[in-house]
Amino acid sequence: MPKIKIDGFQLFCMMVIFMFGSNLLLDIGKGAKQDVWIVNLLSTVFGCLLYFVYVSLFKKYPDLSMTGYIRKIWGKYIGGAFSFCYIIYFIYLASRVLRDFEELLISSTYRRTSIITLGICMILVLIYGVHKGVESFARVACLCFAIIIVSLLILNIMFVLGGYTKLENLQPVLGKGWGTVWKELIPTGITVPYGELITFTMILPYLNKKSSAVKIGLSAIIIGGISLTLNSIILLSVLGPDAVLRSNFPALTAVSYINIADFIERLDSLILVLMIILGFIKISIFFFCAIIGAADLFQMKPSPAFIYLVGGVIFFSSLMIAPNYQAHIDEGLKVVPYLLHLPLLIGIPILLLLTAYIKQKLKPAVS
Repeated sequence: MPKIKIDGFQLFCMMVIFMFGSNLLLDIGKGAKQDVWIVNLLSTVFGCLLYFVYVSLFKKYPDLSMTGYIRKIWGKYIGGAFSFCYIIYFIYLASRVLRDFEELLISSTYRRTSIITLGICMILVLIYGVHKGVESFARVACLCFAIIIVSLLILNIMFVLGGYTKLENLQPVLGKGWGTVWKELIPTGITVPYGELITFTMILPYLNKKSSAVKIGLSAIIIGGISLTLNSIILLSVLGPDAVLRSNFPALTAVSYINIADFIERLDSLILVLMIILGFIKISIFFFCAIIGAADLFQMKPSPAFIYLVGGVIFFSSLMIAPNYQAHIDEGLKVVPYLLHLPLLIGIPILLLLTAYIKQKLKPAVS
């Protein structure tokens, strides 16, 4: 392993911001309408269970990234093929999130700007951030974490003190039963963002105190999950379930309501900046994982040229991923969770853990 090290707080900040990511932007699970907060609460519980799978594999191979221990468990060829699949998967997810934020900018502020121009500007910043390395990125993530938490706290206080919240919008609780809740929870609510934390199996080997991986990860999931639940409650209280469901970007719509004494208003720009920060962190982590995985699989040192190449693939993929934003959303909510998220985020990690456990049990007998 390289001598790159990050501390526990830096990992915590990265994980929380990563979970916020596009979830604060899109409000995943809003199909459950007024019960979306239940979806977020339950998904936090399942997220903790899923993280135990990831961290159990890490504890067995603390010095290896996921692409390393897949080959250790399943062999050079089968493991290598799956490692390559995960590298492509990280690039694909980075492209999807990049497209989310390109669309956000076009629909909110840059209506006359080409999506290509916005994408180029964003990917150049991302390439620069990845080129500076994991340690520098982790320090930036801590600063971004403080900015985001303080800003969201102030915005939520404004919603409450300004009288914009209506708790009756949360009723009736479970008006349509558990059916819609489970439909939104499985698989999308579990895999996004908690299943996506599998990306941190590429970063955990850089942790300076590896024994703290369990505590840090669970703390981040619980705090992030509660924050996303509260965010859903605030959005529902302000907009109502039907408006949340219709809006492409509920958070941006809700902030536009704020007008305190005709002095504090038009805070769209603030939420836009926060969303861009969230997008930058999440895409960068996917980007880093693709680079780390490729370097490990092909036994090479990541060069600037290679980082630019992967960045270019992410950029062009974000443009070609769907003909329009609605198709992009439909693919992300109706196709990707079943064809990619379930096998890659849940199925394969469980199989890996079972295989590692069986090999460990059989090893004494063989020797």
